[in-house]
Amino acid sequence: MASYFIITREASEVAGSPDPALINAYNALQITGLVLLVAIVLTARLSPTINRSIAWYNLILSFVFYAVSFLLIMGKQYGPEPPFGLCLAQCLFVYAAPVMNACACLCFALELFFCVSRATAQTRLSIKWRLSIILIPYIVPLLVCMEVLTFALTRHGIVRRKSIGMYCHLAISTASLITNIAVTVIMALLLPVFGVTIYRVSRKWKASRHLHVDKDGRVPIQMIVRFGMVCILPIPAVILSVLSVPAFDSRGDGPLAVAIATYPIWAALIFGIQNVGYTPRLDVPKASAQVYDYLAVDRGIM
Repeated sequence: MASYFIITREASEVAGSPDPALINAYNALQITGLVLLVAIVLTARLSPTINRSIAWYNLILSFVFYAVSFLLIMGKQYGPEPPFGLCLAQCLFVYAAPVMNACACLCFALELFFCVSRATAQTRLSIKWRLSIILIPYIVPLLVCMEVLTFALTRHGIVRRKSIGMYCHLAISTASLITNIAVTVIMALLLPVFGVTIYRVSRKWKASRHLHVDKDGRVPIQMIVRFGMVCILPIPAVILSVLSVPAFDSRGDGPLAVAIATYPIWAALIFGIQNVGYTPRLDVPKASAQVYDYLAVDRGIM
């Protein structure tokens, strides 16, 4: 009898039947991240002592979009195939979510760069750049959705639930390849922006010293650490996002998918840790005050 169950289980695994335990863990992690992210957005939006930029909101909302995308077929992850329309909608979002994350990180980096530039050179950000920072995280993923929709409607039978059961995908590698290339290009743009921003802060430290100083007239180490975290931590987050849309469907993807489901929780911890206490700003120019909101220990961007 025991051998019968072993053989049955092995046959089930070969057939690629979903593992309910992995699916439950996957759903629990995604939901936990989603709840934390929504709580962060509501806290920032409703608190009178927390200022957050549009780029910051776009970044957090991109993580919310990611978590929602991978939960669309929750409850239909094993058993009969989910409805075609629901599965197609998830395909659109799943392939667009990593691109949206990458674009939001890039725009977040650009805003950091321009805020530091304004504080040190007192230059104004053009309306064109402002609109670009706001709209790019939505326009580029929309193009990805259109690309996935074209594949789905022109090639019959490629929209299906993955063998691990956790979400739907396209049974072709082209869509994953396009998403990965798009994210790679965006990351190639992202890294220099972060690098130049950190360089400018280090080179222009005297010019920005008035933003927030300790009693000895030095910039607190907490501010430097916070800025470094803001600049560096989105990078592994985006890499994890790319790993969530592998080109091939395999039974062994289950544990990896569960590990990647921690991504929204990581995002919540990275950008949600904050001291909501209020410290009045120093009497500084408007541009410098904006950088203060990003870097100050009490009212940083995180």
